[in-house]
Amino acid sequence: MTVDAATRGQTCTVPPSAWVLAWASVVMQLVTLADRGTAGEQSALVSMPLAALLVAYVSAGVIRARMVRTWLAGIVLVLVVLASVIDLVTGPSLTELLGTGAAVVALGAFVSYLRSDCFARLRADRDASPAGLGGLVALAALVGALGGLTAPVEPGQEPGVHLRIQP
Repeated sequence: MTVDAATRGQTCTVPPSAWVLAWASVVMQLVTLADRGTAGEQSALVSMPLAALLVAYVSAGVIRARMVRTWLAGIVLVLVVLASVIDLVTGPSLTELLGTGAAVVALGAFVSYLRSDCFARLRADRDASPAGLGGLVALAALVGALGGLTAPVEPGQEPGVHLRIQP
């Protein structure tokens, strides 16, 4: 898509797929939080703001069509979907089903956003900024904060997938 001088810097409206991606990410983090519980106070005080800033930064780059952050987010989403499907197959539970469903919806919304006219416009015009960016970044910060609040997998707990190949 080429951008002429008359339309350079004009905004586009973020498509609904970006909002679906954001809310599906919130659901994924809430499911993980419900499954693992919360981290300790001291850990959460450091990890919540750092995770919120990191996720907001990457998400703002994805929404503004910055390709390095978009590729990074895409790789993470694909890995999350694969891990969720494997977890679902190895030990199905309601939370794993909900998490896997949210991850698949998030990946589908991500791909839909990448194919949108708004994304193409933002790729062509680096000065353009989409309408709705602030709300999406706020949801991304919430996702990061929830991730920072979630307890890590402790040694001795079952962290998820265990593959063992024996003759």
